[in-house]
Amino acid sequence: FEFVERGSYYGMMSVLSVYLTDTHNFSKPDVGVIKGTIQPLLYFLPILSGALADRFGYRRTLMVAFALLGGGYFLTSQATAYSAVFLSLVVVGLGAGAFKPIISGTIARCTDETNSSVGFGLYYWSINLGAFLVPLLLVPLLKNRFGGHWVILASAIGTGLMLLPTLLAFREPPAPR
Repeated sequence: FEFVERGSYYGMMSVLSVYLTDTHNFSKPDVGVIKGTIQPLLYFLPILSGALADRFGYRRTLMVAFALLGGGYFLTSQATAYSAVFLSLVVVGLGAGAFKPIISGTIARCTDETNSSVGFGLYYWSINLGAFLVPLLLVPLLKNRFGGHWVILASAIGTGLMLLPTLLAFREPPAPR
């Protein structure tokens, strides 16, 4: 999950500014407002979404997160007006903020002192690998062959498809003791 989510996010962010200024003719300050709003949203929301996940369930919150991410990226790939792009990226921020505490919380609930270092090591490894490989390999391929629009659309497809393993394989982690 982390590999795909972070790959999608950093893949999209690696082309977003140039895509919005070159394709949609947004000014640099306007793009700065968008990016300056999304980043704090992404890092503030896990406080709230972690509490919601504890109350309503990790699996349910993960489903909402991937629906918001896939939908937000898709809307971003289709939007042309500034307000529509801004709102669709707020949806991405809401989805990413909902996603962030779920996997780390799952690892915390499913590991103990004998294996937590390995669990969190793999967790951070997958984050960093997705954030490194997708912008390095997939983004240039999509951008150069099809355009920046397809990088954002690939983010929508990747995160939207994460609904399937969530439905089919993710199990609610045990409650803390």
